[in-house]
Amino acid sequence: MNVKHPLPEQPVRSKGEATLLPDGCPELPAVVCDISPSGIGVLADRILDAGTAVDVHVHGHAARGIVASCRPAGAAFYIAIALAA
Repeated sequence: MNVKHPLPEQPVRSKGEATLLPDGCPELPAVVCDISPSGIGVLADRILDAGTAVDVHVHGHAARGIVASCRPAGAAFYIAIALAA
C-alpha cells in the first residue's frame, strides 16, 4: 500500500502590493515578500504586535489572519501573518 505524505509547505517568493487592515489600527500598505497556503510575509513601515488579527487584501483577494511575528528589516518591518484555514 502506497501512503503519500503531503509535501511541506515552502513559501514562494512573490511581489506585489498588499493592504493590511489590522483590528483597531489604521490601514497599512505593505509589499508582499513571500506567500504559502498557510501564510504571507510582507514588508511595512509600521510594527504590528504578534497576535493582532488582520485582514489582508492582495491581488483582488482577501484573507483573514493573525500576526505571527514582526521584526525589523532594514528601514521597514517584516510581518509574518498566519492565514486562517
